[in-house]
Amino acid sequence: MKKTLIFVILILSVITLFAREFESTAIKYLTYLYSKQFAKAVEMSTEIMKSQLPEKKLKQTWETIENAYGKFQGLEKIDYTKNGDYEVYMFTSKFEKMKLAIIISVDKNGKIAGLFFNQVQKYDYKTPDYADKSKFKELDITIGKKWKLNGKLTIPNGKGPFPAIILIHGSGPNDMDESIGPNKIFKDLAYGLSSNGIVVLRYDKRTKVYGNKMKSITLKDEVFEDVIYAIDYLSKLDYVDKIYILGHSLGGYLAPYIAKEDNRISGVILMAAPGSPLEELTINQLEYLKKFASEEEVKTYDILIEKLKKVRNNELSDNEYVLGATVKYYKELRKYNPINFLPDLKIPVLILQGKRDYQVTKKDYDILKNYANNYESHLYKELNHLFISGKGDPNPYEYYNESHVDKKVMEDIVKWINKIN
Repeated sequence: MKKTLIFVILILSVITLFAREFESTAIKYLTYLYSKQFAKAVEMSTEIMKSQLPEKKLKQTWETIENAYGKFQGLEKIDYTKNGDYEVYMFTSKFEKMKLAIIISVDKNGKIAGLFFNQVQKYDYKTPDYADKSKFKELDITIGKKWKLNGKLTIPNGKGPFPAIILIHGSGPNDMDESIGPNKIFKDLAYGLSSNGIVVLRYDKRTKVYGNKMKSITLKDEVFEDVIYAIDYLSKLDYVDKIYILGHSLGGYLAPYIAKEDNRISGVILMAAPGSPLEELTINQLEYLKKFASEEEVKTYDILIEKLKKVRNNELSDNEYVLGATVKYYKELRKYNPINFLPDLKIPVLILQGKRDYQVTKKDYDILKNYANNYESHLYKELNHLFISGKGDPNPYEYYNESHVDKKVMEDIVKWINKIN
C-alpha cells in the first residue's frame, strides 16, 4: 500500500508524469479548491475523477484538510514532473498548522486526473512507552553504491555482540521510518527493539529518493540490491553477530526469497506478508472497500476488478499499467511469492499478522503457515496492517490516527530473537 498523509483518491491507472503545458490548468483547479468553488473544480476533471470525487466528496475532502491543518494560507513553490501522457504539479502549500504538498495531475486533454495531499512538514514523533532512548544510541549511516541511501542504525548500550535486524519496507516510496501519516512503523520497531538489546538498521527506500531518476523499476532495483547492501554493512561490524531480516507487507512477501539467496541471514520475520499474488490481493481489497464506497465508486471498483482479473489471466500486454504498476511488474512479483521459498528455508521464521488487517488478511497468514517449516506465528485480534490497535471495521482512514506499533508485537519479536539467537 502506498503511503501519503491523506490518500483522497484511488488512482485508476498509473499517474504518469509529461511538457509543462497545463500549469495554469492545475493552478486554476487549486484556486477553485481553496476558494471552495467545488462544482467548478469537478467540471475540470476527467470522468473517472468525477466519479471518485464528486462535488460533495471533494468538499468533504477539503474540509477534512482544513479541520486537521487549518486554513489555506498560500503557496511556497511549484514542482513539476512528467512521464507519459500526464503532467503532475506539486504545490507546496502553507496551512495554519503545517505545510502540505498538494499534488495535481493533468491528462493530455487538460483534464484533472488525480489529487493527493502529501506530508511536507514532519510530525513531532512521540517515543512509545516500550522504548527507552537511554538504552541505545542512534547513528546516521549511508548504504549503497550508485544509488546511495541515508539510513539510521540504532545500537544497544554495551559491547555486544548483538543480534541485528534489517527492516524491509512495504510497497511504495517509503522513508526509513515507514511513515504513514503521523505513524512511524519502522522507527517504533527500531526504538523498541534496540531498547531490548537488538541492533536495527533502517534506510530510505530507493524509490523514495531516486524514483524520478529511475527509468524502469524492477524488484532488484526497488528492494533486493539495497537489502544486500544493508547486510554488507552489518557484516563488517564487530559488535554484530547474527543478522535477521524483517519485512513488512511487500517486504515480507519478498523476504523468504532474499533469505534463500543470502546465507548470512539467520532468520526471517514476516509482518503482514501476503501469500497471494498482488493482483489477487488487490481484487480482495477493492471488494472489501466497496462497503465504504458510493454507488458510483462501486462501479469504478468493479471496472478495476475486471482489469485485475485480466492481469491474473495474462490477457494484457506487459507494458500496460494497472493501478500504478505495469503488467510486467505484476508478473515479476509472482516469481517471488513466498510459498515458493518458505518450504526450503532451514532458518527460523516468525510470522506476525493483525486480524483487523483488510489489506493482507488471515487467509494470507494461514497460507504462509502451511508452507513454512521452522516457524512461530502470532495473530493479533485488534491490530491492523500497521500493527496498530483499533476497533470496528478496519479502514484506510484509521492509519492517520496517531499511535504506535503494539507493545505485544515488540515483545514477541524480542522473545523470538532471544530464543533462537
